[in-house]
Amino acid sequence: MRDMRRFIPSGNLLYVFDAAARLQSFTKASEELNVTPAAISHAIRQLETGLGASLFHRKHRQLQLTDDGEKLFRSVESGLDQIERTAIEIHSTAASDIKVYASITVGTYWLLPRISTYPSHDARIEMQLYNSDKKLDLPADGVSMAITNGRVDWQGYEVLPFTAETMFPVCSPGYLEKHGPLSSLADLPAHNLLHLDSHYHEGATWREFLGHYGLNYTLPGGVSTFNNYILVVHAVLSGAGIGLGWQHSVGDLVASGALVRPLKEAQTTTNDFFLVYRKGRPLTPRAAGVRDWLLGLGSLKAS
Repeated sequence: MRDMRRFIPSGNLLYVFDAAARLQSFTKASEELNVTPAAISHAIRQLETGLGASLFHRKHRQLQLTDDGEKLFRSVESGLDQIERTAIEIHSTAASDIKVYASITVGTYWLLPRISTYPSHDARIEMQLYNSDKKLDLPADGVSMAITNGRVDWQGYEVLPFTAETMFPVCSPGYLEKHGPLSSLADLPAHNLLHLDSHYHEGATWREFLGHYGLNYTLPGGVSTFNNYILVVHAVLSGAGIGLGWQHSVGDLVASGALVRPLKEAQTTTNDFFLVYRKGRPLTPRAAGVRDWLLGLGSLKAS
C-alpha cells in the first residue's frame, strides 16, 4: 500500500479538493460534483486533518488557497490533467476500429476478401476507400494505415515495402473462346484493348506495357476508355475486351478462373506499393498486429 494513504485515505478527496480550489467555492464544487455543500466541506476537513495543514482561508462567500493549499493544488491539477489525457488516449484507441485505407480496386478485389481472415478477434478492421494517393492524408491516431503507391514523397510517414506492381493482359474466358487464342504480344493491337483515361490515371498504359517489349503501339480512335480502373475490371469480366491486369487487383479473379491470362508475359514496374502510417504517434498494439499481418500478405507474386 502506498504511504500516501496515511495522509489521504481516499483518492476521491483529491477530486473534491481540485473542484473547490478551481472554483474557489464549496457551493460551486458541490454543483459540479453533484453532492451537497456539506459533503464538500466535510471532505476538505478530512483532507486537512490527514495532512495536518489548513488548505483554505475561509472568508465570507469566498475561498482562498493557503500556501500549502497552492502547493497541493499544483500537484493535483498536474496529476489529474495527465491522468485525464492518458485515459482519453486509452479509451479512444481501445474503442477505435483499425482503419486500413486502400484504393477502390485494391480495396474491392484484394483487401475486402482478406479482412475476415485476420487471425485474431482483438481488432476490428474498418476498410476506407480513397480515390487519389496524392490527396491521401492519414491522421496520426495510432490506428490508421494505408496500402498505396503512385506517390513518391511520404514525408512525415513510416513507409514500409508492401509489394511490387506486376501487370499482365487479362480477359474473360468467354472473350478468349470467342476471339481465339493469342500467340504473342503482337496480336494484342488487333483486339479491343480497354484503356484507362490518362487524365485520371498516372500508372502504366497499354502503350507503355507494349513498349517495354519493343512494340510500338498507337492509340487508335474509338477505343473503349474508362476513368476508373474498377470500370475496366468490370468491362473485362463482361467480355468486352482485354485489359491490363494488376496482380494486386485481379490476381484473385485469375486464380478463381473468372479471368484468364491469354499470354504469359508479365511486367514488374518500379512503382512499388507501400504500407504507410503517420509518424508522431506509434501504432497501438492492436494496429501493429494488423500492420504485421498485412505485410505478411503483401509479398504477392504474379500467378
